[in-house]
Amino acid sequence: MNLYGDHYHLLMAKRAFFILLILSALSCAGPRYTFTYDAGKELDFSQGKWLLNDTRSNSTVFDAELYERTLKEFRKILGDSLFTLKDVRRNQLVPATLAFELSDPELRELGGQSSCRYLINVSGHIITENAGSLSIPSDDPHYYATNESAVRIKIYDLHSGMLISSSEAYAKLVDQGSHFEESKGIPMLLQSSHASMLVAAEKLIRKYRKNRVDG
Repeated sequence: MNLYGDHYHLLMAKRAFFILLILSALSCAGPRYTFTYDAGKELDFSQGKWLLNDTRSNSTVFDAELYERTLKEFRKILGDSLFTLKDVRRNQLVPATLAFELSDPELRELGGQSSCRYLINVSGHIITENAGSLSIPSDDPHYYATNESAVRIKIYDLHSGMLISSSEAYAKLVDQGSHFEESKGIPMLLQSSHASMLVAAEKLIRKYRKNRVDG
C-alpha cells in the first residue's frame, strides 16, 4: 500500500474541492453588448451558395475558436448552402487565402472561381484587456478598467461585387472603484475580452437568423 501516494491524492482532491467552493461563492460579471448595422440587417438566405471566408482576429486565445463558432452558427442558418474555402478548393481553383478587402472585379472573379453567390467575412478584435479576470473591490474612485472586444461581419454579393450587409457587435465590461469610503463588495469573476469576442460573434450571427426575411 502506497500511503504517501494515497495521502497526496487525497490532499489534491481536497484542494480542488476548496478551489471550486471559492469559485462558486464568487459572483460573475459579463459585458454589455451593443449591435449596429450599416447595411443589410434583414437578408434572404434561401437562395444561392454562401462562401465563408477564414475568420481573422488579434486574439491570442480564441483565434481558431472564432472560426469554429462562426461556422457552427452560420450553418444553423444556411445548412448545406454554406461552403468553406476547404470545401470549394476540392473542385475549384480558389486562392489559398482570401483578403478581407477585395475590389469589385476580384469579388466577381471569386464568384466565378467558387461557383458561390455570396461571401461572408467575419473579423474579431480585442480592444482592451485591462480589467483582467478577477475584480477586487477598490475604494479608489479613480480606478477604471475595461475588457472590450468587437466583431464585424461583412457580406458581399459575388455577382455584382456589392456589399449587401455590414454589422458589428461591441462588448464592453467595466470594472471601477467605489466612490464610497468603505467598499464592502466581494470579489467578482470577470469575463475576458477574448471570451466576450466569441459570445459577440454568436449573438450577432443569431440576429441574422432572427431577422432573416425568408422565414
